[in-house]
Amino acid sequence: MLPWTALQIPLLSFAVFLPIVLTPLTFLVGRVGSWRAAAVFCNAALLIPLLIMVYLTPDALSGKTLYEEYQWVPALGLTVGFVLDSLSYPFALLITLVGFLAGVYSSKYMEKEHGLTSYFTLLLLFVAGMLGVVLVTNLFLFYIFWELMLIPSYALIAYWGTGNPRLIGFKYFIFTHAGALSLLIGIAWLAALFNNLNIFELGALAASQAAALRPVLTTIAVLIFIGAAVKMAVFPFHTWLPDAHAEAPTPISVLLSGVMIKTGVYAVARLVLGILPFTMVDLRLPVAVLAVLSMVWGGVMALVQNDVKRLLAYSSISQIGYIVFGLATGNVAGIQGGLFHVLNHGFAKSLLFMGAGVLIHELNERDIRRLGGLASKMPLTATAMLLGGLSIAGTPPLGGFMSEWMIFTGGIEAGWTVFVAIAIFATAITAGYYLRMIRAVFFGQAVAEAKDPAISMLGPMSPLIVLVVVLGFLAAPLVAVIADTASALSLYIPR
Repeated sequence: MLPWTALQIPLLSFAVFLPIVLTPLTFLVGRVGSWRAAAVFCNAALLIPLLIMVYLTPDALSGKTLYEEYQWVPALGLTVGFVLDSLSYPFALLITLVGFLAGVYSSKYMEKEHGLTSYFTLLLLFVAGMLGVVLVTNLFLFYIFWELMLIPSYALIAYWGTGNPRLIGFKYFIFTHAGALSLLIGIAWLAALFNNLNIFELGALAASQAAALRPVLTTIAVLIFIGAAVKMAVFPFHTWLPDAHAEAPTPISVLLSGVMIKTGVYAVARLVLGILPFTMVDLRLPVAVLAVLSMVWGGVMALVQNDVKRLLAYSSISQIGYIVFGLATGNVAGIQGGLFHVLNHGFAKSLLFMGAGVLIHELNERDIRRLGGLASKMPLTATAMLLGGLSIAGTPPLGGFMSEWMIFTGGIEAGWTVFVAIAIFATAITAGYYLRMIRAVFFGQAVAEAKDPAISMLGPMSPLIVLVVVLGFLAAPLVAVIADTASALSLYIPR
């Protein structure tokens, strides 16, 4: 890892704060003009953080840590700081890319819905909140951004969802806010113990007091993990996810499943493994058990779903189990695989939800039993969903195979052979429900006239198709960057 490099131009601040500043302007543009004007303005605002991440990619891939820091309230030790390093970069790239693509996809998918000026305003704020979480350098702002992504996402579910959106949105809000409360208690306790809010300074302070404060710091780690586990929907904190992800408007399902739950992974990696790594010596086995339960439970439930979006939602529970399992192994291979799977799952699941949205938009149907024979009529959609499903199922040579292989290697190195065997069995379940979905929807007897959607919906899917394939062949620079973080976070392993 190279020394930290201060950015001369506040690019990270622009990436985070510009969408927030432009949020009221998005609403104003929509009220003065039309919702389409608001959509264009929103997507232009979402493009700026993506371009910044692309511009900073060479520095990130070379191992540099880029940062900005500004005084805010010196008397309270508060600063406004952002860091782009080997841990935050993959998450920031995922958030900005999928956020922009979901915004473009929304322009066509949501065109017949109500109140779209408010929709695009909230969408912009939602993405900005997620980006702030993974770039910020102090605990106070971390929690502010953590809550910032909750409020607009609740409104997007409650006011544009299907089924019983108000009730589902309320359930989502209560669960995730309860998790946020656990997170708040943990980080406030940690800050109070050391009188410091800087995430990057707390690690050394906690290590210096590890022997004397071990029980207290372990309790704090548990509180932070619970807060993150609710956001990730790890078993048994998962019950909000199938309803919220299945009934949210599809572009928001893309963001919830493909991106938002990954902020919980970031919280575990940055706050637990990064600040309190020694606590994982005691916690790694219980965490691994929860991860394996998530893999199996999510997979079995997905296997019996007929609603395509609910199937994809349960699949997310299963896949988050693989990521958490990789982090729990505590070794370089496992952590590297878990963090790489964040990207593979994020891109593939976003692609799958967009494909499900095509079925809903073009055929007004989401029950796989009422579909069939669409491969010849919708070849591009069929190809996209097949590639997404195969990648998540760990099929070589797609990206999901590489990350799952590393996770299993990490599990074996940790001595968890039985857990690895169960995890491999869960991948067979994953292949089973995705192949069942593909067969039911795209093969067999044709049940309806259909065609691939307009370029306005296929366009956002195309980069994801490329990434799902490319990450299986040309991921070496990205994997090398993730390896830097994996090496740093694996130091708690008992020697």
